[in-house]
Amino acid sequence: MSSKIRLLVRADDAGSSWSANVGCLRACTHGIARSVEVMMPGAWTAHAAELYNPHSEIDIGIHLTLASEWEAVKWRPLTHAPSLTDANGSFPASITLWAGNDRPSLSQMNWSLDEVAAEFRAQIALGRSMFKHASHISGHMVRHFRDFDPRLGDIIVELCDEFGLADDALGDGLERIKGYPPLPTDTQSRVASFKETLAGLTAGTYVFIDHPAAPSAELNATGFAGYENVAADRVSCLETLTSAQLAAHVDQLGIELISYRDL
Repeated sequence: MSSKIRLLVRADDAGSSWSANVGCLRACTHGIARSVEVMMPGAWTAHAAELYNPHSEIDIGIHLTLASEWEAVKWRPLTHAPSLTDANGSFPASITLWAGNDRPSLSQMNWSLDEVAAEFRAQIALGRSMFKHASHISGHMVRHFRDFDPRLGDIIVELCDEFGLADDALGDGLERIKGYPPLPTDTQSRVASFKETLAGLTAGTYVFIDHPAAPSAELNATGFAGYENVAADRVSCLETLTSAQLAAHVDQLGIELISYRDL
């Protein structure tokens, strides 16, 4: 058995904002991230394509989206999908309910399998046409959509075969590491925690997922009840992933940084 430790650092939610686009790019070009997930219903997908297409080294995932979590900004389906939207035509706030959260979720709605299939197809087709280096799909706010409903997993397999994409490795059993706890959000604490996590890894392939973002007034207005410190959290994530101290630690441990294309 190989003694190699491989780490896939994935930057999520590009396409959702300028901050996310720039943060995910910097996490790859100046940090340890190698894959970026793009939300096709987001208003900033064209900007994301302008940023990422010149970078063949950055692996792109199409981040299938059926939820719109923020209060001050919303996204909508690319298709006519009334069973997937609220009264304002936006996706619900989450896929499933979780403890302490009573905001609308897809699980509470009488959603149509055909509408989900059509929406997934539209998002994947658009992603394939806009992003030259798209290699795989992933799920927004869900580990894998097959966990929400096995039929969605079957649809995704068929679409991946049709469009020549890989299914999300996280959904196929890649071990996910936390890296650092949600609190505190200061960069020094996060770098120290991440270094400790990496030092404890044994041989294998791991994935770390977070949401790096660049500072902006837009990011300051992003959040919902119970998660108001979005800006501090995501800027700190970017600072952590671009930390020279963390990068040196990765090198010292002999950890190979990979993308989905390397799997």
